[in-house]
Amino acid sequence: MSARPSQPPRAARTQRSRGGVSSAAPKTRSEFQQSGAAPPAAPLPSWSVEAKRNALALASLALLTFLAYFNSFSGGFVLDNRGALLEDPRIREFTAKNLGLIFEHTYWWPTGEAGLYRPFTTLSFLFNYAALGNAQNPAGYHGINLLLHLGNVFLVYALVRRLLRSFWPAAFTAALWAVHPALTESVTYMVGRSDLLAGVAVLGGLVMYLRATESAGRRTILWLAGLLAITTVGAFSKESAVVIIALIALYEFTWWKERKPGRTFVLGCVATLVPIAVMVYLRTVVIAAAPPAEFPSTDNPMVGAGFWTGRLTAVKIMARYLALTLWPARLSSDYSYSQIPLFHGSLAEWVACGAVLAFALLALSSYKWNRTVFFMMGFAVITLLPTSNLLILIGTDMAERFLYLPAVGLVGSMVMAIYAAGERLRVTRYVPALLCVVTMGFAVRTWLRNADWQDDLTMAEASVLTSPNSFKVHRQLAAVLYGNGEGNSDLDGAIAEAERSIAIVDSLPDVRNDQQVYSMGGEFYLFKGDSLRHHDAAKSSRAYQRALQLLTRTIAIDKAWRADYDRHGGAEWARRHSRIPVGSKGDPEPRWMLAVIYLRLGDATRAVAAAHDALAYHPRTPHAYRVIASLFADQNDFAGAATALMEGGLITADTGFRADILDLYQNSPDAACALTNGLGGPTLNRSCPVVHQSICAAYLETIKATLEDEKPEVARQGKQDAEQKYGCAAEPFDRVLSR
Repeated sequence: MSARPSQPPRAARTQRSRGGVSSAAPKTRSEFQQSGAAPPAAPLPSWSVEAKRNALALASLALLTFLAYFNSFSGGFVLDNRGALLEDPRIREFTAKNLGLIFEHTYWWPTGEAGLYRPFTTLSFLFNYAALGNAQNPAGYHGINLLLHLGNVFLVYALVRRLLRSFWPAAFTAALWAVHPALTESVTYMVGRSDLLAGVAVLGGLVMYLRATESAGRRTILWLAGLLAITTVGAFSKESAVVIIALIALYEFTWWKERKPGRTFVLGCVATLVPIAVMVYLRTVVIAAAPPAEFPSTDNPMVGAGFWTGRLTAVKIMARYLALTLWPARLSSDYSYSQIPLFHGSLAEWVACGAVLAFALLALSSYKWNRTVFFMMGFAVITLLPTSNLLILIGTDMAERFLYLPAVGLVGSMVMAIYAAGERLRVTRYVPALLCVVTMGFAVRTWLRNADWQDDLTMAEASVLTSPNSFKVHRQLAAVLYGNGEGNSDLDGAIAEAERSIAIVDSLPDVRNDQQVYSMGGEFYLFKGDSLRHHDAAKSSRAYQRALQLLTRTIAIDKAWRADYDRHGGAEWARRHSRIPVGSKGDPEPRWMLAVIYLRLGDATRAVAAAHDALAYHPRTPHAYRVIASLFADQNDFAGAATALMEGGLITADTGFRADILDLYQNSPDAACALTNGLGGPTLNRSCPVVHQSICAAYLETIKATLEDEKPEVARQGKQDAEQKYGCAAEPFDRVLSR
């Protein structure tokens, strides 16, 4: 196929600033190919014929896309869908407060921090949840995703149709891209919406810019206004949408001799730069107010690698993207450590880097013989760069969703190459049949891939087959198999998967390791030991010993990670914002489980010490406080047990703690003082010194926990309640609040 750019209006098809082809340019197709210039457009059919053909193409693309994705509507809230859609309080209802929170906080607030600012994506989830009333019904989210993807399919068709001025190559490019299996992570995965919105902005913005350059007067202004508006949507949906300005520059560079960019190009740059600049400013303000982002090296091993090792690894991953575009058979939701090892100089790795170099050289050389190929390959490179880890390191090493826009350029180049090969081999009539077969193959693979996104179990089971060396997919499967720890759990299967995950990361130093998998494994073995405790003491003891090892390592990793986080900006941010440094907090969960294990193993001294340690870090689960209180009661420390139960009631708001406290005091030596008879039965005697002391101690710890949650107003209210309602001394509370 020859490269043909979009054409200016008929009145401007001369050698003028809008980009007409010079009258001195070559006249035949072969002359155009040799010169590298873009040939003039072949005469288009009449409007009615062309309109009917385009309408038929769009209808066919819509049907094809729907057939490939119709089974995605039953997919549930898999992986990060739960955090972004079910646990984000900002999308519950349309209120001024929620709108403010969306623009004032980062994307994953309040559950985590990854340095992302995507308010328009969150607004789209608010639209689903509140306006459409989808709430916890996944079909509505899938419906919006599919509509956005279908809009992008139409835009790809329109863009390639303008570039090639040839119907079938444009139709096949859009069809192959529409059903490419690697795109399911952006379409079927609900939080992939940021990719879809960015796609609308980039593809739609490029089409609008081309229309602006081919229009005159008022219409040019309208198209540029549309470009500004859609760039705003994209920039506030996903950071990578800023590539629109680079793509406009690439287009003008590709055909600069014929088009001679002028005022419209400058105005187009302004229309894209203004919203991008606003986004960058607001993002800078919001990110500065948020805690430093967390980039675990287990998610992206390049974070902890040397410069050249990291960049060569990134190049190796680019070769994987190329291979995945051509043969998307093995798809995975995760490529974490150590599915993609760091570059170490093997022959296969150098071959992969050579393939990327060959792609780059081919792209550069194509400028001389086919500029449309040059533009399509450049489109792929530019849209991949922000997530390639070549320019900046991001939170993950590889993800199929990063292919959403680059696949447009790669698939377009592939279609053009197939047509060119067909012409050279004189088998052009067979090319459409071949592309139909490939399209159907992609569509079937996409339909099958959608089934993997049904729930956490199907996704985890599929991922461990395609990414067996990723610690995270084994961890995910272990969590799913364990479930809630009740009768439907596959405890042995969960333990096996947890051990596989641990084996992958066990050699990493604590500061670069993953705490969650060790904590999870410790919990599994604790549950296993308890299940064997009364009928196989030897196996039960071995399970407790393994749990002890894993939880001890968990605490070591927790301490190392928090100290490193503070060293790399966490402590400075906490100081500037009058917050508690992360290093002084710690995770209470492994500590209270450790207390239980020590007690099971008969080491009461260490059990009590671990229980006190856990209380100092304030667990957030009611079960933890009940376990700790039971441990203290077993050691006849009824005051400590009562304090733990009261603190649990205050922190978790679990009303069941009231009955637990009454039961505790009824069995304690202080029952006569601690309890008094009320109208409904026994009730606490707040004037009893034992009870009063426990209440004040519980309030003090609760205020510490509230400050750790960065809620100073709630902490001050707690101090007031403790003083006025229970007569607690003010001095201990003042010391805590003044820190």
